Amino acid sequence: MNIRLPARIGAFACLGVALAMGLLALRDQPKPASPPATLSTDLPTDPLQAKLRSCQLAGQAAGSDPGCLAAWAENRRRFLGESPRASAEPASGDMPGKSSEPAIVASGAIAPAPQEQ
Repeated sequence: MNIRLPARIGAFACLGVALAMGLLALRDQPKPASPPATLSTDLPTDPLQAKLRSCQLAGQAAGSDPGCLAAWAENRRRFLGESPRASAEPASGDMPGKSSEPAIVASGAIAPAPQEQ
């Protein structure tokens, strides 16, 4: 049997299906675009939100403003669900294994500090 005949039939069938789907898509009426979402002009009731909004409007100058830095830290603390104590940076001595100083082993010998990979 010649392979060209089934290939031509398959090609014309695919072309017919594509043409029919295109005609069906053109027949449907275009749906009107939904109105754009409006931004709320209400003032925030949370003082932190008000401070964050004013820092946002301040632009690059807010990066050096201590009030904005404190507001961002508080917002980060709320978002991550940390307690105020947990958000503080731990001292270098609080993190075992992260010090560059050599560790003292129980036998009194000094072991070298572990190397990070």
